[in-house]
Amino acid sequence: MRRIEEALSRFGAISVAFDKANVETREKFSLSEGIRAQVITEMTRAGASDVMVLATCNRLECYWTNLAHDLASSILRRFIGVEDAIWGSSCRNLSGKEAVRHLFRVACSLESQIIGDTEITGQLKAAFKLTQQLGTPVPFLDRVVSSALKASKRVKTETGLSSGATSVAFSAIHYLRSELSNLEGVNVVLFGLGKLGRNTCKNLAKHARGATITVINRDELKSNEAAAEHGFISRSVENLGQAVKHARVLIVATGAQKYTVPIDMVGAQQELLILDMSMPRNVDPAIGALSGVTLLNVDQISAYAKQQMDARQDHIPKANAIVDEEFTNLDTWVQTQHVAPLLGMLSQNLKSYRDIELSRMQNCDGVEADSAVHLTDRLIQKVTNQVATYLRTQSGSVEDDMEMLQRVFNGQNGTV
Repeated sequence: MRRIEEALSRFGAISVAFDKANVETREKFSLSEGIRAQVITEMTRAGASDVMVLATCNRLECYWTNLAHDLASSILRRFIGVEDAIWGSSCRNLSGKEAVRHLFRVACSLESQIIGDTEITGQLKAAFKLTQQLGTPVPFLDRVVSSALKASKRVKTETGLSSGATSVAFSAIHYLRSELSNLEGVNVVLFGLGKLGRNTCKNLAKHARGATITVINRDELKSNEAAAEHGFISRSVENLGQAVKHARVLIVATGAQKYTVPIDMVGAQQELLILDMSMPRNVDPAIGALSGVTLLNVDQISAYAKQQMDARQDHIPKANAIVDEEFTNLDTWVQTQHVAPLLGMLSQNLKSYRDIELSRMQNCDGVEADSAVHLTDRLIQKVTNQVATYLRTQSGSVEDDMEMLQRVFNGQNGTV
């Protein structure tokens, strides 16, 4: 138990997000996957455990345990060349329970630029997978991420926080449709088929019917596969310039660390809508000053989406309550590891009682049974949490009370 409690107290995070850093600043903190792997490796060598780097279009965050904040910051700064003033004004430092709760809120998209963003779950899973692939010890992070993803799933299913335009990819297409009401015959070029680009592909196929859509990717096999799947046109990256000059809309979702669309790629007086969803920006911002060009970066696309989602605010209190509940469950687990076998036995016996009663319900169909299981699992979790809290805070003799509970439930042997 002591090791788990120490991990909670030593859990730290550094966050650089849209609320403290605009797109021009955030792109200075952008790290490729290879560099993120180096950060994880260096921090692990320095003695840290549970190291994870989460990178999205609106945030860069690093999590760890067992390393002083100053040392973690100095390692991260080796890979991010910014001035002291920018580092100080952009970074948010968190530790202990505050850092864990922040990760829960990020996973539930309560900290997203677009509240309810549906892409953050996949991004968090990918970040944790990279940590696992590098062999970094994750005795505490494994439980934290699992609990955060559980909270995220509940927010999606139990609230309306993720209704409507809930990602940058969908919001870009929503903006496109609002600006060009008639897409019949409109030439659209999508450059980049990473996770964000693939999501954009799906949204174009669903919401931009009638447009002529060309997909381009450095790995031409991916563009050929996407074109075949959705009925699009595939072009090689060598033909990007020609495709852009014939486009009415250009959507960029590449992951390069420099501009992939320079100013000379756009024709003189060309009427062109460009949606740059990349982080860092992959379209030269100078293109936005050209006559006939409308250029939006990821912050501007997100700002447009936020205007469409005022009603979503009504679901935030319920989402916050779910975060609080799941965080409390995690905290209780941390504080009661020494009584974990007893709580497991108690939970298993209660579930056995539940299953016996369900078997006696002759008229219970599958849907009703699933609902009953979902409800009782929640109730069982609350009961075991209450027992754990009592043992931790009110018991006069933990050993005696644990022995009594073991006699009661083991003596029942799962029968009622």
